[in-house]
Amino acid sequence: MTGRFSNLEFDDQRREEATRSEQVDFRARDAWAVLEQAHRANHEAEYETALRLYTRALMEDRRLIRAWVGQVQMLVALGEFHEARLWSDKAMEIFRHNGELLAAKAQACVRLKDRKAALACSDGSLQCPGSSPWRWEVRGEVLLARRERQYEDCFRKALAEPGADWFDRVVIARILGFHRRLAQALQYLQEALELAPTQACTWNELGSCQRDLGLTDLARTSFERCLELQPNCLPALESLQRLANFSIGDHIRQMVRRWTGR
Repeated sequence: MTGRFSNLEFDDQRREEATRSEQVDFRARDAWAVLEQAHRANHEAEYETALRLYTRALMEDRRLIRAWVGQVQMLVALGEFHEARLWSDKAMEIFRHNGELLAAKAQACVRLKDRKAALACSDGSLQCPGSSPWRWEVRGEVLLARRERQYEDCFRKALAEPGADWFDRVVIARILGFHRRLAQALQYLQEALELAPTQACTWNELGSCQRDLGLTDLARTSFERCLELQPNCLPALESLQRLANFSIGDHIRQMVRRWTGR
């Protein structure tokens, strides 16, 4: 009897271990699904939604470095630069010397105007094993903030990476837009549309850039194209409403932006 119950206990234990393994595997698959949702929300500039989704993905699987990086990126996009820096430090307590996280911290630091720390983190990210468009995109921003001419070379290196795609051009355009390099941002958005002309989020970004440059009619057309592709795009709807309420003072200010290209 002892042997029989021993075998049954062993079988039960194996079944429990198999069940736990299946649960972990299911949660991992679910985490990746949530991660993809977060990426889509980021593409559409729905940063609050993306932040929640990246957090949810980590609740399912704390090993997802892309989710940690995504959280920091969304905090930066939301203007919460101090929180982004703190969260990148927290992530690096778990994943030391990770190049993607170091790049994320570098971006948080550069937005905080801590250019020395930003450069050090960017140096570290490029020295870590591996490479990615993201590391070079942040490097470009760090050099741009330092007014070094090589920043454009870094953006081009980012796009030369094997994994670079249309969205990396949007990321670069967002960086340039933050630093008021609107004419350059426009060029990258146009490149993104050449690669993926049916991406609604790019049309919305293009419309915002054109609006800020004073190209009101073109901006309206871009927002309308965005809504043709994605009728529920709230940022584009709000932007069209603002254009409908456009004033003479707004027109003068945007003409100045067009002349300066900033």
